[in-house]
Amino acid sequence: MCGMIDDYVANLRRELDFDPALARRLACEVEDHLRDAAEADPEWPSPEAERRAVERFGLGREIAAQFAVDAVDRQARRTWVTLAVTVVVTFIAMRLRVIWLDDGAISALAPLIDRYAFIAALSVGVIAWFAFRRSLAALALCVAGLVASIGAGIVRADLFTNGAPIHVLLSAAGEVALIGVLSFHVIGLRRRLRRTAVLRRGRR
Repeated sequence: MCGMIDDYVANLRRELDFDPALARRLACEVEDHLRDAAEADPEWPSPEAERRAVERFGLGREIAAQFAVDAVDRQARRTWVTLAVTVVVTFIAMRLRVIWLDDGAISALAPLIDRYAFIAALSVGVIAWFAFRRSLAALALCVAGLVASIGAGIVRADLFTNGAPIHVLLSAAGEVALIGVLSFHVIGLRRRLRRTAVLRRGRR
């Protein structure tokens, strides 16, 4: 039969299931602390000793909410680092395509989208970094701008028919891969923000 400590730790894992690594680490640390506290109780071993250890430690949802905020901060940092890397790689890829193309393009619109969608994504990213670092809307706009720029760049270079050199193809592949990683991080941040909000409401 599970005791109060087991129930407490299981509930903590459920509250933090949006971040499995954090849930595992915190559950192990909390369980060790609670068992040490219970074993130091004069009535150990007994359910009362476990109950007192749990009560002294605090509500599981409150503990989860505190650590969820840290999880959001870590995810936000990972997302912004990925965004910065994606912007740099996209800029380099743009320059490589321009050099290879020598200003030739199969579409008059593609160069404009390539350039100005990138500038828009960069501008939103810089502003959001200083003022709206946890803004999903800002990150989504950055992703959309980069996707438009990369797509237009691929169309502009006509990579699949013009026999582009390997460095141009590799840079385009790197752009696409980074957009996938960036989207994954943005989705992860959204999930953590939503769960943190739920946990905070539960504390009131």
